[in-house]
This record gives sequence, structure tokens and C-alpha cells, in this order.
Amino acid sequence: MFVKLFLVFCALTVTTVESKYRLKQVIILSRHNVRTPLARNLNEVTPKPWPSWKEKPGYLTPKGAYLEGIMGGYFSAWLKKEGILCSVCPTEDIFYAYANTEQRTVVSAMSFIDKAFPNCNVKVHFKEKPDPVFNPVIHNETTIFKNIAVKEMNTRLKHLSLNNSLLFVENILDYKDSVQCKSKNECDLLDNKNKINYRVGYKPYITGPLKVSKSVVDAFIMSYYEGFPMKDVAWDLITDKDHWKQIMEISNGYHDVIFNTTLVAKDIAAPLIKYMSDIFFSKEESPKITLLMGHDANMLTVLNTFNFKAYTLQNQFEKSPVGGKIVFQKWFDEKHKKDLLKINYVYQSTEQLRHGLNLSLEIPPEFTLLELKNCTADSNGFYVWDDFISFLKSLL
Repeated sequence: MFVKLFLVFCALTVTTVESKYRLKQVIILSRHNVRTPLARNLNEVTPKPWPSWKEKPGYLTPKGAYLEGIMGGYFSAWLKKEGILCSVCPTEDIFYAYANTEQRTVVSAMSFIDKAFPNCNVKVHFKEKPDPVFNPVIHNETTIFKNIAVKEMNTRLKHLSLNNSLLFVENILDYKDSVQCKSKNECDLLDNKNKINYRVGYKPYITGPLKVSKSVVDAFIMSYYEGFPMKDVAWDLITDKDHWKQIMEISNGYHDVIFNTTLVAKDIAAPLIKYMSDIFFSKEESPKITLLMGHDANMLTVLNTFNFKAYTLQNQFEKSPVGGKIVFQKWFDEKHKKDLLKINYVYQSTEQLRHGLNLSLEIPPEFTLLELKNCTADSNGFYVWDDFISFLKSLL
């Protein structure tokens, strides 16, 4: 579901640009916060001991819940400052929370709400598994679609240039001394034996050394966010920001192959964009604030489908950081009597995540303005709402 926004921008400019406008509606699309690593076979890829996690694989950690609560408190303060929230507990026509069914998404949404609206008993809505709105699977059943999609993904896979990153991870792991090497004769992460796995009704994925490396990088970054001592984060062999950027190229490359081709992204994101569009299209019936809590696959495919211009997330290594939120804001121009749109990516920096730093209107999270290629913004990053709606209809 949709989570966090550009509190920073508002905090810095409310007396200038935004003072001419009134905030009417917000949709927050969010990724869950810090969780345990997803891979269950990490012991096979290195002879070194991994740090111990108390929670099951893929579960939100108490640290992740705490971090999401920090974001919830910040958003609550910003929304109250803008007058779209009151100090009383919100009803569902004011604030509506909807999460995917996984523990990490449901608990993230609950953590956001508990801090945003303490003692209010605001409900998080979720469905039985799998929820088709958030489930990042292939829907199109035609052979033509499959042939084009697989060809595009294989082209991206072929042109990945990750040798330096893969070699760095291989050396960190002592991969040639691992069970994977000694028992399965898989000893080279640079070996190009990667394969696209594509099935209708399933999430596309890659098998081979790239998947192994991506799983390892995921474990490294989550242990860093969790706050483990550096001796337990890649055994203290990632020593600076350049190292982090280098290994995160693996994760970014993996996701670029399976989620960032326009054809596949639009197909995967279609149910979620339809759900969002129903909120955008309706007027009085929709909640003023909607929080949608999902996964990186939801963030990446929506970003691709909306066709945003290239952007950089400052002070972050991830392309879709944990706890990060795409925040769609509907503003009313009091002077010209028209609705406007602004979109920001709001997220915690790597240091804010690792150290659990508190946020406030004075000390906000990071934010990045997102710019649509298909609509024209003014000098302050606002789009005419009707132009956005026309573009949105073209996606459906």
C-alpha cells in the first residue's frame, strides 16, 4: 500500500510555493520496512558464519517496525500541518490503509499507523493470499506477449555489466570454499549461466549466479539496516560507500531485467494501477489519505509504467529502499481554482535506517521530486490534474 511522502519538501516550502495551494488528497504507495533476508540457503554460499536473525525469513523485524513508526509519525505531523488531518482519530473516509497479505507488509502498515495515530485503533485492510492487487505476476497469457517479453528480458540480461561487482561479492564470500562450489561444482559467480524463468501467473525471476549474488547482497543490506556490528555485515569487508554502490549494482541489475521492461512492468502493475486509478478518478467517495503497503516489485513496476524521468535517490544505495514511498499529492490552486498534482519519492537514508534516527518536520526524511515524461510540469513541479487523469486513462 501506499506509504510515505515528501514531508521534507512541505516542511521547507510551505510558506512559499505550497502556501498558495491547499492539500486535498494523498495516496502513499510504500515498500515495507527492514525485514530478515529472504534466502534460506545462504550457508551454502560461504564457509563463513552469518549473523543470527530471530525472525523467520522475509519477516519484518522489530527494528523495521520501529523505523516504519518513525515514518508514520512524520507523515502524521506533515498531514496535520497541511490541514488534511485533525488531531482526532481519523475515520476511514479520511485515512484508509490497505496492505498486501505478507507479514512484513501488514506489520509495516500497522507500525506506521500505531505511531501516526496512537490509541486510535485504525484498521489495516488486507486479503487472503494471494492478493491480486499486489501480487507481482505475469497476467498476459498470449504467446506473442511471452515471446516479446522474454526477448526483452534476455537482451537486458545479456547487456548487464557486473563483473567487477560479482567478483567483489565472490571474494567477500570465499565462494570457492563454499558448499555450493565443493558439492555442486558451482564455483564462479561470473559464470554466465543465468536463465530467465517466465510463467503466466508467477513472478518472473532469474536462476543462476546472478540470483545467488542478488540474495547475498540482500542479506548484506538488511543486516546493515538492522544495525548489526560491521563484523557481522559482510564480515566487515564492505568498508565504504563505493563498495556499497558496487554491490548494489547487482540487485539493481537483477530487478532491471525482470521488472523494468515496459511491457512486463505494465502487465505486472496493472491490478495495482487499476486500484489506484479508481481512487484518482472518484471524487467525494475516496478517502483523503490512502496508504498502500507493498513490495519493491510493486514500487519498481509502478515507477516504470508511469514513465518517470530518470532520478537519483540521494544518500541511498537502493533503487527502491525499504520503507520508501511514492507520494501522489492532489493540491488545489486557490488563485486559479484548479486541481494540481505533485509526486515525490520519500525515503529514509541509509544512515537514518541503520541508526534509527528520529524524523520531524525540522529533520525530515530524504525526498526526490518525480517527473512524468508524458505530462508537462510547471517550474515548481506541479502538473495540471486533468492532464494527469488523461495520461492515467491511457494506461488502463
